[in-house]
Amino acid sequence: MDRNPLSAALWAAVSAVLLGLLAFAGFLFAMIFGRFLELNLYYCSFVLIAALGVAAIGLALPFRKPRRFTLLGALALLLAWAVALCSCIGYNAYLDSIIVVDNSNIDTSLYLAFRPESQIPRLKKEASLRFRQGDDLPAVDGAAAFFPLYSAFVEATYPSDIPALNHPDSPYQYHNTVRGYERLIYGETDILFAFAPDAQQKELADLEGVEFEFIPLGLEGFVFFTNVKNPVDDLTAEQIRRIYAGEITDWKELGGEDTKILPYQRNSGSGSQTALVEFMGETPLMKAPGELVNSLMWGIIEEVADYHNHRGAMGFSFRQYADGIVQNRNIKLFRVNGVTPTVENVQNGTYPILMPFYMVLRKGAHTREVNAFLDWARSEEGQTLVKAAGYAPAWSDRADA
Repeated sequence: MDRNPLSAALWAAVSAVLLGLLAFAGFLFAMIFGRFLELNLYYCSFVLIAALGVAAIGLALPFRKPRRFTLLGALALLLAWAVALCSCIGYNAYLDSIIVVDNSNIDTSLYLAFRPESQIPRLKKEASLRFRQGDDLPAVDGAAAFFPLYSAFVEATYPSDIPALNHPDSPYQYHNTVRGYERLIYGETDILFAFAPDAQQKELADLEGVEFEFIPLGLEGFVFFTNVKNPVDDLTAEQIRRIYAGEITDWKELGGEDTKILPYQRNSGSGSQTALVEFMGETPLMKAPGELVNSLMWGIIEEVADYHNHRGAMGFSFRQYADGIVQNRNIKLFRVNGVTPTVENVQNGTYPILMPFYMVLRKGAHTREVNAFLDWARSEEGQTLVKAAGYAPAWSDRADA
C-alpha cells in the first residue's frame, strides 16, 4: 500500500533533519577520534563517510523497497570509501614528496639539496664529514641570503634520503630570519644561519632564559641600490647615513635629478633591517612611513625596480641576495666610497660595508653531531663552499668574532 503523500513528505523532511544531525555528530566523532589517535585528518573521512552511510541507510528503511535501497546505499558507501582511500594514499604520497616552501624572499626550488639541477655550490670531492641514517642530524634553518649556502652544507654532509625541505620531520628547514630566531629560541632548530639578532629577538631570548652562541662563518657585503634610471651611481657611507637619518631628502643634493628620495626600510627583526641599524651606528635612523616599509627583501627590490611608480626610491640588501639570487636588472648597486660591491671586493675586504654572519645556536645545546657540523663548516672544505657562494670566508683577515 502506498504511503500517504503528506506523510511521505513529512517523513522526508524529518529524515533530512535527522541525516544532518547524524552527519554533524559523525563529523564531531571523526575529529575527536582523529585528534585522540593523532591521525591525519584525511583518514578521519573514513569515519565521517561511515556515519553518513549508516545514517542514510537507516533513514531509508521505512520506505517501500528498503532492500534495493540498502544495496545501492552499500555500493555507494563502498565507492565513497574507495575514493577516500585513494585520496588519502595519494595525498600522503604527495606530502612525502612535496617541497613545502615558505617562499618569502627566495625561490627555494632553485637551491635545493640533492637536486642535480640545483644552483648551489658543490665540492669537487666527497666531504670528509658524512652523517649516516640514525645519527642525530642537526636541524638547520636560516635567512634567505644564506639558503643556497646551507643547502650546499646539507647536500655535502647529510644522507640524501632525509625528508624534503620544511617537512615536519626534516632537519632541513627554511623560515627566514624572524621565524628562524623564534624556532631557535624554542628549541625547534639546532643551528641558524643568520646575521646577529635585533633587540626584540634578544629580548625574547632573555624572557625564555636562552643565551645565544655565535660561530662566525663569513662576511657579506651590505649594499644599497636604486633604479637603473637614477643618474646617481656613487655614494659615501656618510651620505647614506644622512639619507636614512632624514637629513638628505632630494637626489639633486647628490648630483641627481630634482626628485624626492624614497628610502625604503624592512620590518623590525629582519636581518637586513638589523644590519641597517648596525650600519647607522650613532646616527639616529628615521622612522619610515608605513608605505616605505616592506616585510620582504625582494619586495623592496620590486618597489625600487618600478621606476614609473616609485621614482627616487632606494633600498638595501645583501650583495649575494640582490645581485646573485634575485638578479633584477632594473636596479643597480651603489658604489660606496668609490668601491663597487663585487664578489672580489667583498672577499678582498676593499668594499667598506661588511657584515659578519654566523651559525647561531642555543648556548649549551651541543651534541656530537652539532659539534662535528660546526667544525666541518669552519674547516677548509666548509669555507671553500662559503667562498664559492660569494661570501668572504670566516678566516678572512676582515672577519670579526
